Parts: sequence; structure tokens; C-alpha cells
Amino acid sequence: MDIQKIQSLLQSSQLDGWLFCDYHGRDHISREFLALSDRFCTRRMFYYIPAVGTPVKVLSAIEPLLLDHLQGDKLLYKGKDGLHQRLAEVLPKGAGIACQYSPGGNVPTASTMDAGLFEYLRSFGVELVSSADLLQHFGAVLTPEQIESHKQAGVIVHRILDETFRYIRACIDSGEYLDEYKLLLKMQQLIAAEPIHMDSPPFFGVDDHACDPGYEPKEQGSYEIKNGSRLIIDFAARLRSEDAVYYDISWCMNVGEDIDPEYTRLFNAVNDARTMVLGLIQSRLDADEPIRGCDVDRAVQDYFKARDLDKYLMHRTGHNIGHRCHGVGANLDDYETHDVRTLLPGTMFSVEPGIYTDKYGVRLEFDVHITPDKKLRIYGPVQNQILVI
Repeated sequence: MDIQKIQSLLQSSQLDGWLFCDYHGRDHISREFLALSDRFCTRRMFYYIPAVGTPVKVLSAIEPLLLDHLQGDKLLYKGKDGLHQRLAEVLPKGAGIACQYSPGGNVPTASTMDAGLFEYLRSFGVELVSSADLLQHFGAVLTPEQIESHKQAGVIVHRILDETFRYIRACIDSGEYLDEYKLLLKMQQLIAAEPIHMDSPPFFGVDDHACDPGYEPKEQGSYEIKNGSRLIIDFAARLRSEDAVYYDISWCMNVGEDIDPEYTRLFNAVNDARTMVLGLIQSRLDADEPIRGCDVDRAVQDYFKARDLDKYLMHRTGHNIGHRCHGVGANLDDYETHDVRTLLPGTMFSVEPGIYTDKYGVRLEFDVHITPDKKLRIYGPVQNQILVI
């Protein structure tokens, strides 16, 4: 644990400290951050990092060794009265203290403190604020090695997609029957031959099945893929190494050159929204102004509303990307949640606006990295027109 880095962040955020707590392994953020491994504390445990000074461990006298792997002074307590006394010694009245909660539950991934504990801690006269932005610095800011792993995964993903598209065309040209489920089996065969990991199989749908962003092909009920079919594929994978980062994309295709004009119109609207997002974020970065995930998503909603397409929205504009496909950093979201976290240099997120009518489903996704010098980078092909298979 880099105490110096934490204290520097606390000072720049004008906070007096950061408090971690756990009981019976309920707070997974504190467990991971404090490297508690598989040990569960059976009494309340606290670790307080002040903006200046030495960290403090508050532990039950029955479990005095739980945090011995961390630096700091140790205060032991006996019983509930002893706990109250120790916390009163540690928590300065009037202090602004970060902890793992989110006002209104707006950022669920950073909200692991239960309401009862929140109320109890406030009784000490401290101001509790969300640690959501602080946590990004330790779970969402990527290293150069992680970015390289993302690029390598992208090469593999696009190789699989290219082989998938060739397979579709070959089946149709030869008159071989092909449906969504058969294509899924083929993609799984191609994926198994590559050194990648996926949390879930690729999502894709044909024609109005693409109108359901969570559709997964099944053996029964799959649509045939033939000339004139519209196809959407969402494909996310990473290398198998421990710290590798996901590559996550969505592309829209048409089988054959006869493209429905309405499909083209909706594709262009989604593609323009995605381009607008890049311009908005880069302009804020250039002006050295913070931009929150909810600000980006709100701009996209306004964009679609101006075109009378907002009624076809079903999900947020994007999500953080890390070792997990849906990472721990800021999402581009003011639709499913109100994500007030700032988009930080060094983080990566998907940009994937989508609209879903009764007949057409269009979602276009690429991954965007904010470099340490505040430039936006996309490490892979960008789809700007419907791909003809």
C-alpha cells in the first residue's frame, strides 16, 4: 500500500483522511485494498489513513493481528464501549473523511458501507464523503503493460471477427444453412484456439433479435443468416495473464450490399453520437476542466432527444474497462445510475451508444484510453460505416 500516494491524493482533494472498515468480509473494497486475503474479521475492524501522519488500526483485542501486514499504530478495543472510545480518539471532529459509500447510491461499485455503520460514524461529528474518485487511482488507472495487453487482445478479437465474417460469406455462397446458434458455435471454436479469456460468450443477434441488447442465441428459435440479414456483434476478451485488460467492441454488419436506408440512418446517428463524445471529452481535457461520466451520458441523451430518438435508448453510453470487462472506474452513465466520478487520465472506458427500435438494433462500441498527457487514444479499427459481409 502506497501511503505516501494516498496522503498526497487526500491533500489534493482537501480531505482529512480515508477510512476502511470490514466485518465478516462484507466490504469487498476494504478487503481487497487492505489485502486481507481469506481471513474474515469476526469483530469490526477499522484502518484510518490521515492526510498527514501515521495510519491507525482499530482492532478487537480478540483479533489483534489482523492488520499486522500494514504499517501504522495499533489501537485495541474491548466491547462496544471500548470501540466507541477508540474511534473517538482516531476520528477528528469536523474532519472530512473518505469512505466506501455513495450519496444516494449513485455509484454502486463504490458503495459498500452499510447505512447503519454510516450513521454510527457520523455520530462522531465527522463529514463522510465518497471515496469513489480516490478508488479510481488504485483500480482504474492503467499501466503501460496493461495497455499493451489491451492492444494484443484487440488483434486477436479482430482476427476472430474476420474469420467469422469469412465463414458467414462462405456458408451463404455454398448454400449451407447458417443460423445464429450455429454461428455462435463456430465463434466459440475460433475463440478456444486463441490465448484469450472471456467472462461471457460474444453477444450477437440478427435482424430484430439485435433490438434486445442482452440477446443470446439458443439452439431453438435462432434466426437464419442469409443475404439481407442485419447483424450486430458485441465481443469482449482479454489475455489470460493476471493483470491483462479487456478489449471490448460492438460492430454492425449487413449480409450483402443491399442495405436498408433506415438501418443506414440509424447507424449514422449512433456513429455521430460516438464522435460527439470524443469531441466533448477532449475539449474538456484540453481546457483542463473535469468531466464526469454522467456529463458525457447526459450529452448523448440530449443528442438523441434532439433527433427524436431518445425513446429508443436502453442503456448508458459506456463503462469503465480494466482487468474486468466492466471495471471499477467511472462509467459514462446518467441513465442507469448518476455516475459523478471524474474521467481520469490513465483510465479506459467504452463508448457504446445504442438505439433499439422494434425492428432495428444499432450499437457501436470502441474503447477509449485517456493517456497521462490527456489525449484520447483508440487502439484498434474504428467502424464508421456498416460493414458489408
